[in-house]
Amino acid sequence: MVWLDRRLTTLISVDDAVELLARTLSGAVSLEPEEVRVLEAVGRIIAEPVEAEIDIPPFNRSAVDGYAVQAGDTVNASVYNPVELVLKGVLTASDKPPSECVEPGEAVRVHTGSPIPCGANAVVMDEDVEVKDGSIVVYKPVSPGQNISRRGEDFVKGDVIIARGTILNPVHIGVISSIGVDRVKVYRRLRIGVLTSGNEVCEPGIDRDCDTLIYNSSARLITALLRQSRFIDVKYYGVFPDDPEILSNAVVEASMENDLVVTTGGTGISEGDALIDAMLNTGKIIFRGVKMRPGRPTTLSLINNKPALHLSGYPVAAWTGYEAILIPAVRKWLGLKGLERPVVYARLSRRIPNTVGYRSYIRVILRDAGGEYVAEPYMLRGSGILSSLLKSHGYIVIPENVEGVEKDSVVPVHLF
Repeated sequence: MVWLDRRLTTLISVDDAVELLARTLSGAVSLEPEEVRVLEAVGRIIAEPVEAEIDIPPFNRSAVDGYAVQAGDTVNASVYNPVELVLKGVLTASDKPPSECVEPGEAVRVHTGSPIPCGANAVVMDEDVEVKDGSIVVYKPVSPGQNISRRGEDFVKGDVIIARGTILNPVHIGVISSIGVDRVKVYRRLRIGVLTSGNEVCEPGIDRDCDTLIYNSSARLITALLRQSRFIDVKYYGVFPDDPEILSNAVVEASMENDLVVTTGGTGISEGDALIDAMLNTGKIIFRGVKMRPGRPTTLSLINNKPALHLSGYPVAAWTGYEAILIPAVRKWLGLKGLERPVVYARLSRRIPNTVGYRSYIRVILRDAGGEYVAEPYMLRGSGILSSLLKSHGYIVIPENVEGVEKDSVVPVHLF
């Protein structure tokens, strides 16, 4: 019975795998909101919409250093026909709007950010003015509204300026601060535990005698990828031997301390791959194998009612599981905005074949060819070839319903 369950005989699609992981996370994990200072919120997920509490700007203000005037006074102004206006006063950016209005024939000195006094409807820039005792001479006309930032032109009070589920970046921090808000509600960090298995795997810097073994790169790669996201708290557990009991205990412990467990290695069908046996003995297998390349043995189990995603021990296959299943599932579960990789379009340098029924993730090198990108598939495509990630610029996705993508096809390239 165990042998039958170990075999990759009932593969599911990538989309179904994403849906199942997202659904399992939704049923097992609750990320409670917590309030933090805005400056501490970068990279976190906003838990409620942010609305503008005031108009931004809160009043009409000058966009330049210059002089607030009535535009009609400057209609005929030129170097040959300068217009002289009486200088009435000065407003700095910290002043409140004055009660006195600018009358025809008058001007008020303003700085960038200064409130526009009533009566004025334009600002003449410094370089278009000559200052005389008690007056200014204008050499260039301005039109109504010129060089003025209108009240509410950036945000109007009540506008939803940041939607729930947004991953806050530095611009969001600036926007939130601009409306006078210093504390926001964000979801607590998603806790993920990462470990790897394999008698043949040794830990860099710890295991001294590794001449005939393999250094642990896969779990460390996944850990580093996850740590790029500030809304995730990652705990790395290290390497465990191919012993079902030891692995069971390790995954159970990790599940008790985290919302999600991610493992690498031990997902194959050979007797030496002990992880699947450990999960069969400890928990419940949700799916066993995904129709994608690389990463076909990717498996999802439920341990202590917590999801555990089991990725291949090969680093590129593990990366594919992260990219194609783990992150899309988290994005779907939380309704996140802001995790998508940037995309450029490129022309394929040659045909790429595909096995119908499988979704393939192909690393490519980009080069500029007369103003357009050309994508060259990386020649070494094995699941363990880390150089394919190091030396490539991105990847393309070949859908499962095609036999390949033809040479000169224009395809989206997801950039690293």
